[in-house]
Amino acid sequence: MVEGGLSSLNICVYTSDYGYGHASRDIALIRRVLSETDAHVCVRAETAAGFMEDSLPGVPVFRGQNDVGVKMADKAASVDLGATEGMLNTWVASWDTYVRAEEMFCREQEIDLIISDIAPQPFLVAENLDIPGIALSNFSWHMIFHHLFGKTGATEQIKDAYACAEGAFVLPLNEPMEVFRERWETYLLCREETRSREDMRERFGLSDTDVLVYLGSGWSLTVSLVACMKRLRNMGIKCLVSSNQPSELDNVIRIPAEDTETQDYIGMCDLVVTKPGYSTVSEAIRAEVPMLLYRRKGFAEDDVIIGPVEENSIGKAISYRDLCEGTWMDDIDVLLSLKENYRNLGGVFTRDGAEDCIRRLI
Repeated sequence: MVEGGLSSLNICVYTSDYGYGHASRDIALIRRVLSETDAHVCVRAETAAGFMEDSLPGVPVFRGQNDVGVKMADKAASVDLGATEGMLNTWVASWDTYVRAEEMFCREQEIDLIISDIAPQPFLVAENLDIPGIALSNFSWHMIFHHLFGKTGATEQIKDAYACAEGAFVLPLNEPMEVFRERWETYLLCREETRSREDMRERFGLSDTDVLVYLGSGWSLTVSLVACMKRLRNMGIKCLVSSNQPSELDNVIRIPAEDTETQDYIGMCDLVVTKPGYSTVSEAIRAEVPMLLYRRKGFAEDDVIIGPVEENSIGKAISYRDLCEGTWMDDIDVLLSLKENYRNLGGVFTRDGAEDCIRRLI
């Protein structure tokens, strides 16, 4: 581990290119590192590069793809196995070139510490440069791909790369993360709200009695939730949707594409209906908003996240079919009442993960 604090260290954060959830929690950690230490931070990312540039003014974001994730079947909540396996094998075959390029990059930037969420190859770079490599995640790509394809050359190569890390910050809603030599369990890591629930609801003309439901399909699925929006409108309920959801209904609020602080929008909701992605779920927990989560067939992380949500009675699981058919709206009062159970929530969900990570790094 790093000794003597984080002062004047050059840290490179490698952010997964699968969606924006990894980026949002990395932003939370980087913001805290910059506010509480003298360390210098840069980011290596591709998919979320623009999002991170907008969220972290003054932090250099160098574009470059780190990982590939899984391919979802079009208009279905299931993994496209053939396409995913092809992407996986092509990605792993490119590692030698990637590692050589990143070694050169890290030397040029005089990097002292690598944090990866959760691409495996940066740990090979760290080992070759004899600098610490620290993982940050609630899951590993080994778990995801091994669940899909079993023990293969590609999954073993991923496992071996993870073994090169000094250890891993294990976030809540996690799998065992046994591929890492050391594991440091930490608290919930997500972006803090920048605008209060009251201010956000006033901005959009919502009264205290208005019910607002977030309907999220994520960016990896092509899902139309217009039928649900129409039924909620007939029930007198307003909807919040991402900027990629097309709808001109008068009960729909769309998150502006240019607004990066999406956690503020989750915070003004009364119910979150979404896939079990770490970012949205963690931000809903921080804001004490009940959840309805739909499973994706073949994606092992879903059960890891859904389990603790159901165990703590702050949300329920649903099938993808029921999500689209809208049967869950028959029980919406029950779902809204789950907010009361946040009174009993404690432990890893109520303490500050960013502060804990920095303390452990120092």
